[in-house]
Amino acid sequence: MRLPRPSPLPPAPPSGALANLVVLLVFFFLLTTSFGLDQIPVEVPAAPALHEAPPGAACLILERHVRAGEGESLTWRFSDGRHEPQTIPGTEGLFFEVSRIVDDDPERVFLLRIDGDVRYAVVDDVLESLRKAGARNVVFAARAGDGSGT
Repeated sequence: MRLPRPSPLPPAPPSGALANLVVLLVFFFLLTTSFGLDQIPVEVPAAPALHEAPPGAACLILERHVRAGEGESLTWRFSDGRHEPQTIPGTEGLFFEVSRIVDDDPERVFLLRIDGDVRYAVVDDVLESLRKAGARNVVFAARAGDGSGT
């Protein structure tokens, strides 16, 4: 039995090697491309050394809780510096408590211990309530950094 002679295949570059080369080039261009996000030079002010609130400072503790199915909630607690922290309803309760303290001692220090995940709009509302109530000395609680200033 005589079978027909197979015709030779035309020469073609190997497609697997070409695909690998294309993937490597894509990764190379993605890694070497810079997007101009930090091209504007900004001089940020130097922060002073950390200050501690004196004993007896009034303290606002604001915690953010996120629970599945319930969403986000904020827990507001306030201490006048002499008693344990009590739950308050929000900025309205904060205004009332701060006004009461400022009437007795206008130079009282207010320590704000606000969770880092709380939105800035809430922090702004807290500062506005303190300003309206007459608070003059406000200190933010912060973690101690590594000393590099960044």
